[in-house]
Amino acid sequence: MQKSPKKKSDRCSIHIRGLAASPGIIQGPVYLLEKRTIAIPHYWISDKETAGELQRFKGAVQKTQEEFTQIKERLCRYQGYTPISILDSYRLILRDEMLVKNTLDSIRTEKINAEWALQKTLESLKKFFLKVDAEYFRERKNDIDHVGERIFKNLVGTSEEIPPHIPPRSIVISHDLAPTDISQLMKFRMAGFVTEMGGKTSHSVIVAQAMHLPVVVACPKVTERVRSGDQLIIDGSQGLVIINPTPQEIRKYELARKQDESFEKKLLKEIHLPTETEDHFRIHLVANMELTEEMDSIKAHGAEGVGLYRTEFLYLQQEKTPSEQEQFENYKNVLKSIYPHSVTIRTLDIGADKIPTEHFYERETNPALGMRAVRFCFREKELFKSQLRALLRASVYGKLRVMFPMISGLNELKKIKQLLTEVRHELNRKKIEYDPHLKTGVMIEVPSAALIAEELAREVDFFSIGTNDLIQYTLAIDRSNENVAYLYNPFHPAILRLMKRVVDVAHQERIEVSVCGEMASDPLYIMVLLGLGLTELSMNAISIPRVKRIIRSVSFKDARALLEKVLKMDSEIEIESFVKKEMRRLIPAKALEITRF
Repeated sequence: MQKSPKKKSDRCSIHIRGLAASPGIIQGPVYLLEKRTIAIPHYWISDKETAGELQRFKGAVQKTQEEFTQIKERLCRYQGYTPISILDSYRLILRDEMLVKNTLDSIRTEKINAEWALQKTLESLKKFFLKVDAEYFRERKNDIDHVGERIFKNLVGTSEEIPPHIPPRSIVISHDLAPTDISQLMKFRMAGFVTEMGGKTSHSVIVAQAMHLPVVVACPKVTERVRSGDQLIIDGSQGLVIINPTPQEIRKYELARKQDESFEKKLLKEIHLPTETEDHFRIHLVANMELTEEMDSIKAHGAEGVGLYRTEFLYLQQEKTPSEQEQFENYKNVLKSIYPHSVTIRTLDIGADKIPTEHFYERETNPALGMRAVRFCFREKELFKSQLRALLRASVYGKLRVMFPMISGLNELKKIKQLLTEVRHELNRKKIEYDPHLKTGVMIEVPSAALIAEELAREVDFFSIGTNDLIQYTLAIDRSNENVAYLYNPFHPAILRLMKRVVDVAHQERIEVSVCGEMASDPLYIMVLLGLGLTELSMNAISIPRVKRIIRSVSFKDARALLEKVLKMDSEIEIESFVKKEMRRLIPAKALEITRF
């Protein structure tokens, strides 16, 4: 006897885990944005056809430039959000010599059509970025993809990929989305999106966060498992996607969404309150910053300053290395805007393959362990001194702290201090003012730095523990590698012991110590970080109100007791289970409900 088909309401829902990218819970219908494959023609051209082909490519680049300008203006108009300079970086890619000149050279020398020449150039550029260890720079490979697709469309005459009509409040599912796509989708009041590609630092995620859109990225094979019209729930805080949820799940997440919205309003009313435990242990919550456009959000979420300003974007958003004056103006504006709070600016943390210099550097097989950060700055001394001069000149306009990344030994630090002394002498000779009491510090992000913390502490005013890299280098895990990413765990006993050592040394030497990795913004780790005795946590601005609520709901005494037990455990699995259990016991329900771990 043939079984009758199950009713839709009787079917089991499908749960898929991705990366939590932009917080919020949303429920709605799916709109599956299928990626159209652009047919790229390959053919040889004659000498007579070369000039026409060159002009065709230049015309496509120019049209793409104009489109990006229009899209940026459209994106900036939505709900009055501050203009986002991400579209500027796209336009700069279009002027990049490696993209344009290399493509034109291929057309001339290889006698091939523009599409084929562009394809070869893009493949070469993407290989360049994929070799870089830092997640931020790996994500720039996606930017190249997005720019390349635009040029291809203008070369072959393909129309826009976004359909003319999408049901309002849909959840868009796609293999990948560019910021340019988001600007178009906002016309249809898109509720949120899920992609198979992307990371937490992708430009699309930065735009989504600015627009308060819930987002899950790196969601495996989601485009194969949904159809347009399916119902969907996404939890951007947990990285969870539920396809065709049951009535019980719909009720559960609708309640969670309302609670989140209610909590968010309450949390924003508390941003003026001091971040201290019930037994009056004071801690400062500061923000990580990459773009100057983030300053409004930093203030709105109650940050007590900037704990990490990454300066790399200054170098990547224009065709040539920024001048000392350009850097000075940028740093001055940030310091004046954040005053009376302090700003910790990290000196250039980038590889030799990313900045045009007069020196040639061979491509490295493992850039993560090669010519990057201070190692690169030592080789490009004038470039480094230009940044140091700009920082010192800006120091009189606010409260500046300068931080040096990727320090692996004492000699590196002493060499930096010598360069800083040289720069001070140069400014003295020119009678240019700077803060003579400028505070300097180092990032502790490689095991060797943690192990010689005593020696380093005697030379600086503060430590900042960069947990993202410290975990990767200590455990020998590339968290972007799906084959080993599951081993990436901040609760690994080796990580906690290294962190405790660094904090203990800092306290012993009476210098400040903070954490600036993702660990600082995750509610699950707050009790452990408190127990370590850290007095500053630096995180993305939107996480600050939630972390503040948790800290104000617990006691420092309980956090210390929890840490003592954790440090006696020998397994990250055991530690994580214990911490979750203890947090549910120790944290009041009104604060625990905002964590959902």
